[in-house]
Amino acid sequence: MTTYVPERYAFRFPNSFVNQVWTGRIPPLIGRTYEIKTSGRCGGMAFASLDFFHLGIPVPFVEPDDFSSADVPPDGDPVGDYIFKRQLHSMLTSRHGIHNGVRFLHWSGLTAERILQQSLAEERKALESLDRGEPVILGLIQATRRGLTAQGVNHQVVGYGYRTNDAGRPEFLVYDPNEPFRPASKKPYEVILRRAEDHDPEGFAYQLVRPHRIDRWRGFFVQQYRPYTPSSRVVAAHGD
Repeated sequence: MTTYVPERYAFRFPNSFVNQVWTGRIPPLIGRTYEIKTSGRCGGMAFASLDFFHLGIPVPFVEPDDFSSADVPPDGDPVGDYIFKRQLHSMLTSRHGIHNGVRFLHWSGLTAERILQQSLAEERKALESLDRGEPVILGLIQATRRGLTAQGVNHQVVGYGYRTNDAGRPEFLVYDPNEPFRPASKKPYEVILRRAEDHDPEGFAYQLVRPHRIDRWRGFFVQQYRPYTPSSRVVAAHGD
């Protein structure tokens, strides 16, 4: 186990963001108005969570009831804007992010045999990092083809520990932005990424086991990540 604990570093709201990417008329001025929206900021939440871990202070304890119109910090809120910024960093607007984004595209087109082979190598990389006490960002692959429109089903989580099951395989303890930390819950926070026990004929070799759901994944890789220091407004957000 690393010193990362969900009680301190997992956000308390779900990954139910809606991102307004672009609004405009086609053709300009006289055409119909179109909107481009995307859903979720899993990468931003994972990256921001690790930022606070490296900073050594808890994430802002924001809960869904803190907002009247949504269960996540809205645009214009320091926490929501910071998570969106880190979402872009995770896959697009930083050197490490571009590397991650290209890997997501490439891995999405791999055959089941190839992606499993490479995922086993990434397992070892993740274990080595966790043994050093360093949590990792894991990029989970569900897409079965390359292309930007296929990437919405892929995912990003924080791996902060592992254990070995009866078969001798590692099971990774992860913070899943789709599964918020619930302080009122009497059960400890536990989301597990593991290799499936049985052969999956469709090539989904991994499972993300959440309290009430199991999601299937083709494979995963360790993402490039560099800590980023949030502004004082983000650190102090909702501190009252």
